[in-house]
Amino acid sequence: MKETLRIATGVFATLLVLASSSLAGAQTFGGAFDGMSGSKEPVQIEADRLEVIDEKGTAVFSGNVTVTQGTTRMTTSRLKVLYGRDSKGKVGPGGNVRVIEASGGVGVRSKDQVASADKATVNMETQIANLSGNVSVSQGNNILTGCVVTIDMRTNNIKVEPCKSKSGGGGRIKMQLERAPGKAQ
Repeated sequence: MKETLRIATGVFATLLVLASSSLAGAQTFGGAFDGMSGSKEPVQIEADRLEVIDEKGTAVFSGNVTVTQGTTRMTTSRLKVLYGRDSKGKVGPGGNVRVIEASGGVGVRSKDQVASADKATVNMETQIANLSGNVSVSQGNNILTGCVVTIDMRTNNIKVEPCKSKSGGGGRIKMQLERAPGKAQ
């Protein structure tokens, strides 16, 4: 069980960095989540409960979940890690993590960079990350909002989808960029 938790926490931190930095860079929110990027600092996970169902390849952290590495901190209500096994039935280096799901409100903060969503899912097999529900990414006064953000971690391509309006029509994404100080008006 300890090996499973160690592997799951390390892989989740790595995925969070990949997903977050891809999103930030694509929208000129560069340098977001530097606290985890390439950090050799330990990953610490705290939660009210942990349930590992080894035969199903599932670890679920629940209740006031906090993941911290370096200057970066993620909070969520529930963190579910789905992992596979190698041909010998062991969880090996890299953890064979297939999918990571954070739900119940997800927030990530590092220095002046902040990201939040209702839910975040990272599929390791497809290398696709999805942030959904009330998505907001900001650095200082620069803000991007939408309902679904999809990140292809292989290509760093990003797609932002708007919320549907109450009348059923399409909504719009919103982006606010602050002018750099000293630039001509």
